[in-house]
Amino acid sequence: MNRRSTGSAPYSRHLLVITGIAVLLWSGLEDNDALAVTILGALCAAAAAMRLVSARFIKLPGGGLPARTAAAGALIGALASLTTPMLMLFKDLRHAHAFPDYPPGMMLATLERLPWWALAGGLAGFGIGILLKQGLGWAQSRRRKLC
Repeated sequence: MNRRSTGSAPYSRHLLVITGIAVLLWSGLEDNDALAVTILGALCAAAAAMRLVSARFIKLPGGGLPARTAAAGALIGALASLTTPMLMLFKDLRHAHAFPDYPPGMMLATLERLPWWALAGGLAGFGIGILLKQGLGWAQSRRRKLC
């Protein structure tokens, strides 16, 4: 399949493959740490959001770089809150212990945090957008001085 036919960036595929390998390696471990599954959930969310945006399934708003990065950050935050309980359930079903590694209350508590994670992702994305905009402006003014 031609990469250009889907309109998506090639790095989104690489991130999806790396995420899949990380999830498969993590799922084999006997570990019930919430931090590891949350980081993997955020990585899965970033990979999915990058794939959705680069394939133009989701259009980010115009209005400049900070607005687009804020929308992307909010999307990643919301998806992270959804993918983390899915990974917890995947590991519980794969191991099939009498007492699950991640109880249902923990999964529901993660889903309850969806608005806050989306807000945090949006604010982080907005901050990154401002830094990138300032950095790009600095680089352009520097280039003008050199020429």
